[in-house]
Amino acid sequence: MASNVKSLLKQSGPCLTSELARRMVELGASEAAARQRITRAQSEYTRLAGVRFAKNARFIYLEDQYGSTEFWRGLENAFKTSGTAYWHTIVGLTARGGGCPRSLFPRVCGAPIARKRQLSPDRILERLIAIQLLEVDDQDPENEVVRFHPLHYPRAPEAELQATMLAEHIALQAIGDWLKKLGFGSYGKFKVRESDELPIVSGIAWDLSAPSYLRPLAQKSGESIRPGFVVCDINLRGAISEGEVSQFVRKHTFASAPMNVAPIMPFLIGDVFTQDAFNLARQSGVVSATIADLFGTMTAKALRDLISLLSNSGATAAMNPQHLLDVLNSLTRIEGAANNLRGAVFELVAGSLAKDIEGGYLLTGLKRYEPYSGRRAEIDAILDRPNDAPVLILECKSKIPGAQVSLSEVQHWLDDRVPLILAILSNDQRYAERRFHFEFWSNGPFHPDAGAWLDTQTKAREGYSVDWKDGELLRTYSRNAKSNSIRDILKDHYFLHPLAKLAKKAI
Repeated sequence: MASNVKSLLKQSGPCLTSELARRMVELGASEAAARQRITRAQSEYTRLAGVRFAKNARFIYLEDQYGSTEFWRGLENAFKTSGTAYWHTIVGLTARGGGCPRSLFPRVCGAPIARKRQLSPDRILERLIAIQLLEVDDQDPENEVVRFHPLHYPRAPEAELQATMLAEHIALQAIGDWLKKLGFGSYGKFKVRESDELPIVSGIAWDLSAPSYLRPLAQKSGESIRPGFVVCDINLRGAISEGEVSQFVRKHTFASAPMNVAPIMPFLIGDVFTQDAFNLARQSGVVSATIADLFGTMTAKALRDLISLLSNSGATAAMNPQHLLDVLNSLTRIEGAANNLRGAVFELVAGSLAKDIEGGYLLTGLKRYEPYSGRRAEIDAILDRPNDAPVLILECKSKIPGAQVSLSEVQHWLDDRVPLILAILSNDQRYAERRFHFEFWSNGPFHPDAGAWLDTQTKAREGYSVDWKDGELLRTYSRNAKSNSIRDILKDHYFLHPLAKLAKKAI
């Protein structure tokens, strides 16, 4: 009897005890006999600890199956049939390329934050980490990332995840403005992820939310009017699938379940929907739309291009400056998006400027680890210049109009970042016996304290050199650029922006 259980697990793979019993019944055993055989064979298999399933079923597997592709597939099937909260977490994280900021995990998993007899996002994360399905990358404590641990699952590059998050943030600004103008939500009451605390309505986290006094949503309560809500989730990575729509519908069902909750109007926005996903959304009463539906094909294309530009940091040498200028001109029209966008692409603009003037091979947005300490450094731009010139490493700080580079920023760069990056590059065979030149670039001015401190620093050092450019010096340097598009980007979006002019007058 025991060998029968073991052979079935070998043949069909890891599964729930209820599923194994069903297979035995199909082979002729009674339900009672099947359950007894599984119980008697406990020494032949291992039960997954830490995760419970419906009707007290347990997930079982042979010792040599643990961690294999068939193990994770079997666990997925178990979650899909008997562990809905875990299954929808897998769906949500897969849809986002296999990772998301930890702060966004409650939105991605879709579980109620605090509700009786329901798993909370924190509990789901804790249990899935315990079984090694998920992990938390805490190299940067201020920007922890939740990822799939097994290689069986997607793991999009960090640059792609960050680029998608930025594009979605810009789109959410536009969606919020659109909803305000149509009267869907109250001005000043909109909450958008990353700009505000995580939007929560009825214990469920969303990307955007606002109270609404539209007639179908608002309710009269005595002498006052009780508002309903509009909520919105967005995913601009690939096509929204039927599973993702199903998860969104489940979130809305949870949010609407309590008796005292006012009506909630759900919006699900994507770059594109599969046909099955679109049909399910409409059948479920979800307002589903693409960016092109709402704002036109040019804006949709600009957001896709932005993701591509910022994701492809390893090939920025081939970046078309006119392409970037078109993206900036299109997206900075969105209210509230300009400052975030200019800051995100400044390292790309600065690196392209240096490459245009000096030539060489450019990389931007790199993340490297120092092998002895394990510390990670972000390298904004690195230009391998021709003719045996020192390798140029840029630290890029975009400043909003009126802001200045602080003393602490330049001290951190010179005293911490420069030695760390120097140690990393000195151990890289590609730069063996090369000299290094570090520069700090900003489109804004240095605070007087920062400028005074830098003036006391030695520029020529043992094995490397340093220098810096504030907005005025960078503007002078940019006049040497051969590309009109690069000069136009800097002029229109960094130096001569209307707010920058006002800020300069105020200084």
